[in-house]
Amino acid sequence: MFERDIFHHYQLVCEERRSDAGYRTFFCRGDQYIVIPQQQMTYEKLQEMTFISDYLQQRGESQLPVLQPTITNMPSAYVDGESVILFKMGHKKGEQRNDSLGSELAEFHKRGKGLEQYYPVQQVAYGQWPQLWINRVDEMHNQYAEVAARKQKNDFDHLFLTTFPYYEGLAENAIQYITDYQLERGPRGIGSAAICYDRFNERSWIRTSNGYIKIPVGWVVDSPMRDLAECIREKIYQSQFRNDEVMNLIDEYEKVKPLSKGAWRLLYGRLLFPSQYFDTVEGHYNNEREIGKELYVRRFTDLISYERQNEYFLKSFFRSIGLPVQELNIPVVDWLVPMI
Repeated sequence: MFERDIFHHYQLVCEERRSDAGYRTFFCRGDQYIVIPQQQMTYEKLQEMTFISDYLQQRGESQLPVLQPTITNMPSAYVDGESVILFKMGHKKGEQRNDSLGSELAEFHKRGKGLEQYYPVQQVAYGQWPQLWINRVDEMHNQYAEVAARKQKNDFDHLFLTTFPYYEGLAENAIQYITDYQLERGPRGIGSAAICYDRFNERSWIRTSNGYIKIPVGWVVDSPMRDLAECIREKIYQSQFRNDEVMNLIDEYEKVKPLSKGAWRLLYGRLLFPSQYFDTVEGHYNNEREIGKELYVRRFTDLISYERQNEYFLKSFFRSIGLPVQELNIPVVDWLVPMI
């Protein structure tokens, strides 16, 4: 079905199928193609994605896949019963590069600065974290009240009712932390915005011998600290979490793009907000199908089990990186000050 649909819509013969970063890929005449679910990506979003890709290429980004239209020049097609977008990743030869994820992310952010001056991007979160987070907390408050009123509750409901007060407190700390920073900055702003990802992690890009292929979905204009924080967060919530991996990621990033005092505060404030918790709860209650709900229960249980190491990381963060918070006048959250 897959091979037949690809040939029918694109006149491409699948010579070899793979899975990269969780996406289906295949080769045809030496070129590699990646299949991305269209989901809710509108025509306007596709146009925006094309403009952003062109902008990045003009600024030196060479590792971007190119949208492959169908033989009828449509941007998407149905493959295996699902609307998808096809990108050509190519097969470029060149010197093998061993760039680290941190340094490559910093280079990507440098190339992605200034876009909002030329194009009115739909997805902009820059400078809006507190209000966006307040909205999410309010919506989850409503969900909490609704679940609490149910006569019959499942395992996920009980976990949610038990844990929400803690994560609500963490979210409120994050909101206050970033709000205070923005008030201090005043009209000087909060640093520069760049092209980022909604939830950046190591699977957002595909590692090749020539560097990283940047998958052009989930882009948002925001502070670069969004990507760095979300990449760090994913490492924290793992059974094999190693603090030195986080430190190496930050060190490699800083070799290309040193962090200012303000950037450190934005990074820490972003780490304070429990986005994984909110994503998991919202994903569960927004999923009307029974299929997949068991996955959310397992994901939720794992998430909660890793909270102790997340709290330890937040307590030891500035000490681990050797940042003199008192000298730099960087505030810390009272209950997260490590015991001496």
